[in-house]
Amino acid sequence: MPAEQAAVDTPQLRVELRGVGKSFGGTPVLQDIDLAIEPGSVHALVGENGAGKSTLSKIIAGLYTADDGTLVVGGEEVSFGTPREALERGIATIAQELALVPALTVAENVFLGREPRRAGFLDRRRLRRQFLELAEPTGFELDPDVPVGTLRTADQQKVEILRALARGASFIIMDEPTAALAGHDTELLHGVVRRLAAAGKTVLLISHFLGEVLELADTVTILRDGRLIRTAPAAQETEATLIEGMLGRTLGSVFPEKSVAPNGVPTVLEVRDLVAPGVNGVSFDVRAGEIVGLAGLVGAGRSEIAHAVTGAARRAAGTVRIAGEDVPGHVPGALRRGLS
Repeated sequence: MPAEQAAVDTPQLRVELRGVGKSFGGTPVLQDIDLAIEPGSVHALVGENGAGKSTLSKIIAGLYTADDGTLVVGGEEVSFGTPREALERGIATIAQELALVPALTVAENVFLGREPRRAGFLDRRRLRRQFLELAEPTGFELDPDVPVGTLRTADQQKVEILRALARGASFIIMDEPTAALAGHDTELLHGVVRRLAAAGKTVLLISHFLGEVLELADTVTILRDGRLIRTAPAAQETEATLIEGMLGRTLGSVFPEKSVAPNGVPTVLEVRDLVAPGVNGVSFDVRAGEIVGLAGLVGAGRSEIAHAVTGAARRAAGTVRIAGEDVPGHVPGALRRGLS
């Protein structure tokens, strides 16, 4: 298929798994999976670590073969031995670890191994034209002539998606695509997923971010311990119902309400108006016997706070005290106060 036609001529694919099972070393990781993924939809897989999400997606992508059952692609029973065989049927994976060549340009990465040539040399004018024809329907705004290594992660993921489209993919597996992205880049990638679905592509989304799943997916499949619990329209689910399906018990039993430490419990760690690289005026207390968590997106400053508190990062302002005594702003001093 000519590269310049790949984005528009690939057929929509219905993918089915019928009674699929997979074991490793005698341990079953998928058992009797029956699942249909409709063309032109965003279909999410959710479950705890080890539930079987990645194994299921790798069977579809040709990285694993099923021990039991049947994989049906476009109405035909198939058994992929390699990802290349899956790609020949229009199935591609955008993995967490991107497989791009940083020194090559965006366009060169997209058509890597399929570059247009003239008299044995790379035809850059035609390469650029093919890239623009491929990218235009997606709405991706990428400069075809810049090295991929200079792009932010969200834009590199767009390059991976364009490469999949250039190779004829109409069914795209996205494994934790936003795991390493900060807030703005996450929103950009959400837009990418929506545009792919609007263009008739099928997206199989694997994500631990349940809010993201409910926002993007048309359909959600819950896996638990290698078994399919249910498949339902995303509009019928909530984060609480998804968690209950994933864990087999209610959210309240997993995270029971805990009482706040009484006022008589002494404060062990006191942080006031902390300022450091990536930290701006943070204050909090930790009392004896408490476990305090720092939560936030990538780049929100969680690690930076910990580094500043323990002296691993230079503090510009603020105080840190252990049992009422100031903690120096360097690691040896923090260690002497019992803080690490």
